[in-house]
Amino acid sequence: MNYIKRKKIGLALGSGGAKGYAHLGVLKVLEENNIPIDYLSGASAGAIVASLYSLHKDIKKVEEILTDFHKMRSLFDISLKGGILKGKKIVNFFEDIFQGKTFKDLEIPICIIATDYVTGKEVRIKKGNIAFAVRASMAVPFVFELVNCKNKELADGGLSSPVPIRALKEMGADVTIGVRIEDKLDDGKKKNIYSMTERSINILQHNLSEYELNEADILLDPEFEGYGFLGIHKIIQGKIGEAIKEGERVTKEELANIKRLVGSEKEISGIYKL
Repeated sequence: MNYIKRKKIGLALGSGGAKGYAHLGVLKVLEENNIPIDYLSGASAGAIVASLYSLHKDIKKVEEILTDFHKMRSLFDISLKGGILKGKKIVNFFEDIFQGKTFKDLEIPICIIATDYVTGKEVRIKKGNIAFAVRASMAVPFVFELVNCKNKELADGGLSSPVPIRALKEMGADVTIGVRIEDKLDDGKKKNIYSMTERSINILQHNLSEYELNEADILLDPEFEGYGFLGIHKIIQGKIGEAIKEGERVTKEELANIKRLVGSEKEISGIYKL
C-alpha cells in the first residue's frame, strides 16, 4: 500500500490572559475536522491549553478542566512580595491537573515559552515538570511572582514570544498556525493612567507578535472586547463562552486554507486514522 507523506503541522497558542479560552475553540474545530497536530508551542495562557491538550489529546477533557469556575475562582491569593498574586493556589492547581507529569509523558511534542526576567531573552522549556513550566510561562510581572529556575528568574512567555512560531519551526513543523489573542487597539481617547498603560502594553505586544507571525503560514486572529489586560473578571464571572466561540469562528474561516496547505480533506482523514 502506498502512503502519502503528509506535512507536519505545528500550532502556536499565544499569550493573552482569559482570552486564551479562544484556544479551546480553535482546537475543537481542528479536532472535529481531523486536522492532526504534530507540534505545539505555547506562551502564558497558550502554555496551559497546549500542555493539557498534549497530555489528553481530547478537547472536551481540556475544556472540562478549564471551565470548572468554582475551582478557578478560588485560585487567587494575595502576596505583597514580588506580585499581587502569590500564586500558591495556582501552583497547587497546576500540580493537581498535571499530576506530576513531565514532557516525556505528553502525547504531542511541545515547547513552552518563558522569559528571562534579567536579560529579557526567550526561554524555551522542553523538558522537566509540566506544572513548573506552565507556571513559569504564566508569571506576569507584578501580577504573579517570578519563578526561579537554574539561577534565572523566569517571567511570562508573552514578554519575549507572544505567539511562538519559530519554536515550532525548530521542532520540525512544515506548516505553522499561529493563534494571536491580543486586545485590538481602541481609538486611544482615554488618557487615564490605567488605559494608557494598558494601551502601551498592547502596542508593544502587537509589534512583537507581528515580527514573529510574518513567518506563520496561517494566522488565526480572534477579536475581543471588554477583556482588558488579563480578563480575570471574565473567569470570575464565568463568561468565557464568547471567547471559545470566537476561536471556533476564526478557525472555521481559515479551515479551507489549512486543508489546502496540509493536503486534501480525504488525504488528511485517511492518514490521520491510521
